[in-house]
Amino acid sequence: MSSSYKLYKSNYSNGDNQYYAKVQHHEVMTEEDIIDMMMLNGSPFSKADTQAIINKYHDTINIAARNGRQVVTRNVRYSFTIKGVFNGPQDQLDSHRHQIVANVLPGPDFKEAVESGVSITKEATYKKRPELAGYANLLKGASDAELSPGHNASLHGNQLRFDQADPAQGLFIVPVDDNGIANHSQTVPVEEFARIAPKEITFRVPDNLGPGLYKLEVRAKYRKSSLRTGQLETVLTVR
Repeated sequence: MSSSYKLYKSNYSNGDNQYYAKVQHHEVMTEEDIIDMMMLNGSPFSKADTQAIINKYHDTINIAARNGRQVVTRNVRYSFTIKGVFNGPQDQLDSHRHQIVANVLPGPDFKEAVESGVSITKEATYKKRPELAGYANLLKGASDAELSPGHNASLHGNQLRFDQADPAQGLFIVPVDDNGIANHSQTVPVEEFARIAPKEITFRVPDNLGPGLYKLEVRAKYRKSSLRTGQLETVLTVR
């Protein structure tokens, strides 16, 4: 099994085309998992004995740290730092102004294992965009396969919030033909909303929406991103 990474555009590159890598860990191993792996690979100790030894090991490290010691092992170096500002050379540690913070750094064995032996592959970068998952017609007795002009409906999903002040962003009703091909030149923007939230939009279907087949689109920008579009796969009907 290998790890992977994705590339993301840097916000600190002064407009240059620079990206940074973010590692994607596909599995997290707990202490229990490590002990199970030790048992699977063969161990002279029982699982209970191994757990007891590991507990004693960690307790001893914590006791040493409480007594002001820095602890250096093959995999980890344990220490602590003090955060906060001191008002002159005569000032003393004050729990209201200062904080003791744990500091953990990789030891030589762990560094060597990671830097010389990790198998890692590249993943396609996911771009944040509106995700339209479901639609409900709020007109009593109406089908959820229909748009009812002059009545409310709701759209569910993720990343649905948009800036109403930007005419390029919003919820749009796009006519499609019998094959589901969109005619964007006849797109109808939705102008009346009861709710706009990241996971739900409640809106009034435009009164002048004519009979036909339609799809719903949400177009939004995130921070400094370009306009991104999410589309509901279901084709809706106005009768």
